[in-house]
Amino acid sequence: MSLISHLYFGELGEWCAERMTGTGEVVQRLTAETKGVPVVRPAGRVGRRHWAQVDRAFGMRMATLVQSAPPYSVLYGLVRSGLASRDWAHRQAGLYPTHIRLGKDERHRALDLRPTFTGWLDLANEHGVDRYVAEDGAARYARFPYSTAETVLDDLFDRMRAYFATYAPFGQVGAEKGLARLCWLLAMFSYVFRNDPVDQPFFGAFREGVPTVEQLHTAVEEDAVTELVQLVERLHGSGALHEMRRLAGHPPPGRPWGIAWPVFGSQWDDNDILVGGPRGATLIDVTSVLKVNDARRARRWIWRLVGCAWLDTADAYRIRTVALYLARYGVVVAWPLADLVEELLGGEDPERARHEFLDLVTRLRGTTPAVSP
Repeated sequence: MSLISHLYFGELGEWCAERMTGTGEVVQRLTAETKGVPVVRPAGRVGRRHWAQVDRAFGMRMATLVQSAPPYSVLYGLVRSGLASRDWAHRQAGLYPTHIRLGKDERHRALDLRPTFTGWLDLANEHGVDRYVAEDGAARYARFPYSTAETVLDDLFDRMRAYFATYAPFGQVGAEKGLARLCWLLAMFSYVFRNDPVDQPFFGAFREGVPTVEQLHTAVEEDAVTELVQLVERLHGSGALHEMRRLAGHPPPGRPWGIAWPVFGSQWDDNDILVGGPRGATLIDVTSVLKVNDARRARRWIWRLVGCAWLDTADAYRIRTVALYLARYGVVVAWPLADLVEELLGGEDPERARHEFLDLVTRLRGTTPAVSP
């Protein structure tokens, strides 16, 4: 189970609540930073599906501002659902700028390899794509005819890579309406990494046959596209993008700002980005949640940021600062990691707390937290 699951429902959350006694004061800063700030809202009344889809899609857009990396959850989801094969997904991952210089042998397993500031992280043993494939090569959770969509997906991904390369320079606002449509599609495919596609009407087209690229584009919801464009406008107009550029060390045009979707404990979150470099980086959790004054939810954001930094025991990501980006407000709230930990622990020894946390994570790995009614 993921770190966030154990923070929400299990012993990790209980441990954090007991040991991080300064959490309340830290959470209050989020309320103070967003007080009186205008909010980007949907155009009308929308359901939970809309909120979640916009959140995933905006996370995709933020990742492309930082690094031209394979959309890992998207490719995992396509394999898991049976829309594409494992070999297809590895081949696609190897075509992205982060992975294209891998050697021949490494490109055959490119999806399982993740860049860090100190080298490559290989997920094959702990969370490789093979876990979603049966011995005969078929997807374990297939909902569609195996590999039938690869031809159209090849066309779609070729077009998307070319569009992002042309219209989405690192750290800059680009052709946002077109980019929003592509991010919406990517977010929909990433949905099936952790969820059943039967819950999404979008995938009905794949049960009836194989849609064309044009048909996939027509399925994009225009109200979501409008909202995504507004979120990018808020990112730029609020000064949040400039602040992230500062946190990244003011990289020159054309240079990646950091790492998209860093991995912690063999898991990754589609809303995480890392800006900076080997001399120090900032882990940013991007959220498009509307209500940031929910203390129970906000404290888990804080705990997860610290937990992820602690899980990087090899210091592969050089995390020295952590931050939340509250996308609907255009507000970046950042803390030097050491200062945040000190405030959370209320004067307790941070190294002792870190070791306790890591020991608990080790014990809980592979277990499922009990969900309270």
